[in-house]
Amino acid sequence: MRKVIVMTAILALTACGQESNDKIQRAKAASEAAMVQAPVGHWALEITEGQRATITDTTGRLLDNGFTPYIFESGGVQHFLIGPFTTEAQAVQAQEKMKLKRKLDGIETNVIELPAAN
Repeated sequence: MRKVIVMTAILALTACGQESNDKIQRAKAASEAAMVQAPVGHWALEITEGQRATITDTTGRLLDNGFTPYIFESGGVQHFLIGPFTTEAQAVQAQEKMKLKRKLDGIETNVIELPAAN
C-alpha cells in the first residue's frame, strides 16, 4: 500500500514538471507518517452446532440485530463466526449483547481464539 502511495506521489510530482528530489523525499516521508497499522482481530464468536434454523435464517436474524456473521474455513472445517474482535473481552461483550436480544434466543455461541494468519 505504501509503495502505491509513494509511486502515485512521485508520478504526480513528475507530471507537474516538479522533479525536485527534495519534494519527492517529502512525499515519501508524508506517506510513511500517514500509514496506520489496523488492529488485527484474533477472537470471534462461533455459532455452535445444533441449530434447528438454516444458516440463511440465522444469518438474517443476526444481521437484523446488528451482528455480521461469516464463514471461516480452517483445516477443511467450516466455522460459522461473528467478529473478528481485537480482544477476548470484546468478544465476551458481544456475546453478552446477543444474550440480551430476545430475537436471538436459541442462537448459542462460544468465544474462540482464531488461528494466527500465515
